[in-house]
Amino acid sequence: MFDLASDDEDKALIKRAASGDDPAFTAIMRKYKSPLYHFAYRHMGDGDDAEDVVQDTFIAMHRNLARFNPKYKFSTWAFQITMNKCRDMGRKRKTRSFIQRMTPLMEVNITNMETQENPDASIDGKSRLKVVNTAISKLPQNLKAPLILCTIENMSHKQAAEILKISPKAVETRIYRARLNLSQALGSAG
Repeated sequence: MFDLASDDEDKALIKRAASGDDPAFTAIMRKYKSPLYHFAYRHMGDGDDAEDVVQDTFIAMHRNLARFNPKYKFSTWAFQITMNKCRDMGRKRKTRSFIQRMTPLMEVNITNMETQENPDASIDGKSRLKVVNTAISKLPQNLKAPLILCTIENMSHKQAAEILKISPKAVETRIYRARLNLSQALGSAG
């Protein structure tokens, strides 16, 4: 799992990178590539788009190293840039659907159904997975982002609040509303 606690190490690397130390920036890229990719993938629903987002994120980070404010967590800055790049790509590609991944628990349930000897259960499980993915993709951005950060990325409400620049209570409220919307959408679909 990604360690958000090593912020002092990140800040030291960023300071070195800002002064022209390329290996320091490479170390930051290695550390953040996977978590940012997974975050972008869950937003975009497409591996190629997620790779593009992460690449754009690192380019933006590198160009703006001197503008990073060390009084804030580096991870918050990195996820904010990634979220903004996801939004930018979403605006550019409005015609593409944004299909989200399931929570790990739901994925395990679907996998368990697939391993059973009943092929009908596997088909039914895949069908339900598609319905849930579609419902998540239709959530408004202000509900989708907190849901992904807290439910799928396993961030605390406080961490999500820092990234989204809202209060932890607002994160909690939006997650509740997202789950309510999903429940209603899935209730009418099933």
